Amino acid sequence: DTWFSSALWPFATLGWPNKKSKDYVNFYPTQFLSTARDILNLWVSRMIFSGMEFTGKAPFKDVYIHATVLTKDGRRMSKSLGTGIDPIELIEKYGADATRFGLIYQAMGGQDIRFNEDILVTGKKFCNKIWNASRFVLMQLENIKGVSVKDISKLKPKTSEDKKIINRTKSVFKSIEKDINGYKFGQAAHTMYDFFWHDFCDVYIEYAKLKDDTNTKEILISVLSASLKIMHPFIPFATEEIYS
Repeated sequence: DTWFSSALWPFATLGWPNKKSKDYVNFYPTQFLSTARDILNLWVSRMIFSGMEFTGKAPFKDVYIHATVLTKDGRRMSKSLGTGIDPIELIEKYGADATRFGLIYQAMGGQDIRFNEDILVTGKKFCNKIWNASRFVLMQLENIKGVSVKDISKLKPKTSEDKKIINRTKSVFKSIEKDINGYKFGQAAHTMYDFFWHDFCDVYIEYAKLKDDTNTKEILISVLSASLKIMHPFIPFATEEIYS
């Protein structure tokens, strides 16, 4: 809470916090704070020194400084100025997944974002691509026995194309995991997009259309399954529906 530090001082004189209380034990300290640059000194630093003063512990471990979303012409979004955008309208127009992915896709580092609605169209097209690719893969499994979802490391390539997609999946997922752990969400979204659209759909699915063997289908469903999992934090609704 941004009012954390100013609220602490009067309560501290009354013996707050009660370090044996359930809330204190469960919720303090926490791990992660998300904030903009403009309140680092106003609030974040105060939360840190106040927490350490009254509890002996820093209130959080990591601080993620996110970009400020500006209008297309660079003005700050404000209710009083009427420059804000209602996210509900965007969700109704493009869908929740497309809106979510489009915003993350623009967030490259701490640079401010000049909001461009066109990127939500990219998000919507990507969601459609995931849906259609998944339909194709699942159709390949109809009336086929002996095909199961396997961990990527347990897949056995029989062709150079098999080997390429398996190795590419491993390296890309490792890169995405590293970016997510480092709070580089925009970079992770770009890597995810390029891998699924180009490496998986444009190359391997097109290759698989010319093949009709169990091993190819097993690689298809296994890479798709793993992709749905790693895309889930970014595109939660479509991936859950497809995975189900």
